[in-house]
Amino acid sequence: MNRTRAIALVAIMPIILGVAACSAQAPAEQAEAPMEPNRNPAAPVSPPTADEPGQAVPEKVNAIGFCSAKEPVIFSCQLKGRKVVSVCGTENESGTKTAQYRVGVLGKSPELVWPGIAGKDRLTFASVPYSGGGEAQISFARGDVTYVVYSRMVRTNFEAGEPNHPEMTDGILVLKGKKTVSDLVCADRDVVPVDYDLATQYANRSDEAFVIPGE
Repeated sequence: MNRTRAIALVAIMPIILGVAACSAQAPAEQAEAPMEPNRNPAAPVSPPTADEPGQAVPEKVNAIGFCSAKEPVIFSCQLKGRKVVSVCGTENESGTKTAQYRVGVLGKSPELVWPGIAGKDRLTFASVPYSGGGEAQISFARGDVTYVVYSRMVRTNFEAGEPNHPEMTDGILVLKGKKTVSDLVCADRDVVPVDYDLATQYANRSDEAFVIPGE
């Protein structure tokens, strides 16, 4: 090795040793290094969403039968033939509350809506008590045909000291004059029976209008 190369090697040796020392310490320094600060402090911060902890999640309200999510459900059920019968609470621009009967297959336009205009006519609500139960009806007539939506609870056990084992039935009765044309029973488990409070608000109350088939 000549004298010039030896002098150059001696000159750069401290630099090489310093770089090696820094390289050996780099992992520890990187592990302890703080996260890089936001380079754009003026960027807007997204508000918390309803899914984040501590935030209230709004309750989702679904439509029931032919009643929209915003309409009170006075009665609704599906019959054996896929048709759905619903009695929904409506209110016109003047604030008049009216129960409206709707029947048909979901996904299609109802086959019958009565009354056609909210507030023009009103359905009739009637109820009678039974021993250990009772029956509520919502009815209307079109000509000589009467439609009766009902929710019925009947006691089936009269043994002393035993439960009465009530039997509950919901459906729609159709009569022509006094003759029963059909008595269609609700087939689904998610039936909404006649709501007494809502029926009183949206229909005319008249227990004298209670329908007894054949009488």
